[in-house]
This record gives sequence, C-alpha cells and structure tokens, in this order.
Amino acid sequence: MIKDKYSSNMFKLAFLSISLLLTSTASISITIPKMQQTFANQSATAVEALVTASNITVMIFVLLSPFIVRVFGTRKTVLTGLFLAGVSGVVPMFSDNYFLVYISRLVLGAGLGMFNSLAVSLINDFWSGDTRNKMLGFQSAVQSVGQTVTTFIAGILVNYNWHYSYSIYFLALVSFILFLVYVPDTTTKDDLVTNEVVEKPKQSINSYVLFSSFGLLISFALLMAVFLKSAGFVVEEKFENASFIGTALSVYTLVGFLGSLLYGYIVKITKQYTFSLSYAIIGISFLIVALAPNMFVITLGMAIGGIGGSVFLPIAFGTILEKAPANSGNLAISIAMVGTNLGTYLSPYLLATLGNLFGNNTSKFSIIIAGVLMLVLAVFYFFIRNIFKQANEVGELQN
Repeated sequence: MIKDKYSSNMFKLAFLSISLLLTSTASISITIPKMQQTFANQSATAVEALVTASNITVMIFVLLSPFIVRVFGTRKTVLTGLFLAGVSGVVPMFSDNYFLVYISRLVLGAGLGMFNSLAVSLINDFWSGDTRNKMLGFQSAVQSVGQTVTTFIAGILVNYNWHYSYSIYFLALVSFILFLVYVPDTTTKDDLVTNEVVEKPKQSINSYVLFSSFGLLISFALLMAVFLKSAGFVVEEKFENASFIGTALSVYTLVGFLGSLLYGYIVKITKQYTFSLSYAIIGISFLIVALAPNMFVITLGMAIGGIGGSVFLPIAFGTILEKAPANSGNLAISIAMVGTNLGTYLSPYLLATLGNLFGNNTSKFSIIIAGVLMLVLAVFYFFIRNIFKQANEVGELQN
C-alpha cells in the first residue's frame, strides 16, 4: 500500500477533525448546577449522571467497533458515528425532559465509541514512517485541544443558558462533512497489501492487566470529581466570579496537553516514581481546589492537577503494554479503556456513596475525599514502584 499518497492538507485536516470531540463528554460538566434547577425532581447524582452516561456506551461501542467495521466498512462506521454524535449531542439544546436528555447522552456515547479507536488505528492505514508518527502526535494534540476548546466554549455559553452549552456537539456535524468530502473509503484494492490470509496470534490477558484496569476504574471515578463537583462547589461557597470556573476547567485540560508534550522528559527524571508522583500531584491539586479562598487559587489548583493528569495515563498504559502477555497489547489496552470509561460512568454514584457514608454530600467534601484517596493511591503505588521501573526504562529508550 502506498500510504503516503494521502498527503493533502485537507485530507489530514478532515481526518484529524474526528478526534475533536473524543474526550468532550466532561466538557458540559459546567452545566450541572443549572441543570439541577431545571431537573429539580431528580437527585444531584442523577443530574451528574447526564455528564457521564455517555461513557458507558462509549465503552460498549469501542468493543463492538471491530465487528461494525467488518459489516459496514470503515468509512461508513466513522460517518455513522459522527452523525449520531452530532444529532444526539445537540438534543439537550431543545429539551427539558430528563429522560430524553439521558437517552441522547447514551446515543452520543455510542456514536463516539464507534470511531474512538479508529481515530488512532486508521493513521497506520493511511500513513507510514515519519508522517505516521507526526500524525499520531497531531491526533493526540487535537484531542486535547478539542477538550480544552469545548470546555471553554461551554463555560461561556452556560452563563446565558445551560442548553446553549450543548451546541459544542455541532462540531461533530462539521467533522462529518469534512470526512464525507475528503476521506475516501479505506477498503479499496489499493489498500490491500496481500491477498494471503494471515493468522493472527491469539491474544490473552493476565492478572496484571486486570489489576491495573481495576485501578484505572477507581482512579477515573475519583478523577472525575473535579469536573463533576467544581461548578457546584463555587456556587455552594458563593465565590465571586463563579462563572470563571469554566475557564479554570479549560486550564486543567490545556496544562494537561502541554504536560503530555513533555512526558518523555518528565519520565526520564522521575523514573519508577512517575506513577505515584502523578497521583500525589492530582491529590494535592484537589485539596488546593477544595480549600481555595478565591477563583485564582482554584485555577492554580486546576493547573497543577493538569500536570499530574497528563502523566498518569501514559505511564499506566505504557506499563500495561509492557506487562501484557506477548502479542496481546491491543486486547490489554481495550480492557484498560473499559476500566477508564466504566470508572467515569460510575463516578457520580461512587461520590454519592462516599458522601452518604460520611454524612456529607457537599461538592467541597466530594473533592476533598477524592483528593485524599488519590494521595492514598500515591502511597500505594510508591510501595510497588519497582513494577514501573522496566516500563520507564523502555520509555526512556524510545524518547
């Protein structure tokens, strides 16, 4: 296959555009306080679940995506996913019905899940060599920038009406048009390297993959606390300029993006301590946010959290790949992604359970308890740090 024939700038732009909304499900968390007013007959946990509901269907359709591609082809799968995400994503703009909004969020997740893994795997089909490596970097950057921009836009629009924040999902329809016009079907004769049937090695998982995936489930359930609870926190505490919280959240994602660019350099310095340090930084940042006297300190705490957040997922995935059985990297990462998405989905329920357990359901307490538990995980990972030593050494050689 001549992969580098896909060299036009519009082709690359159209392809990269499908990554804009992949991590946008939390971008509308800023709307939670105002949605609670609209859905006054629903519990706070139920309203928060509107933010995370899409993650359960993302998880399901990431797993189903290979089978959907076999039936409908790659291009139709991506276009269908974009169309579903665009149409269902903007439904909350026009509805005050809780159950309709909830269903629309589930459909949004299904749409995003259909092309979630394809946003990365297709790069290997279209490009090779240095171009492929650059496109992998661009894809990660576009995903991070997409989350930052959508969080920022949603934070501005919520000041007028929470419904308007959901207009960010019109971006999916823009991506749909670009992909339809500029990206051809990948299942052509030119794309076939060989007609020979190659038997793929059987994949398997081990106890480390399962253990780490469960750890990611717990971690993401706690990590979501700052997204789900920060808007409610500034309202509860009656902060001046509370509407700035949307910008503060976008600072978190922006710093996370910048931190990911420096990941290779960071891991050379922190070595096997990288994982525990990332959890410690996140935990401390949560406590800074929860105990902040003003919006400036909250924003500072968010920025610090972004640094930790940019490191812990790459080192987690890198170690899982290192410890997974031979020829089972794809399956191991898929299981890990189930953990991250399921943890995000369960976050409102875990935080509510912890609040009920301690008799304190305020947003401030949720952020504090999440921060404390992240510090507990930091201590735990410090004592098992040697597990990460080999993976970090491999990472140093590759950077």
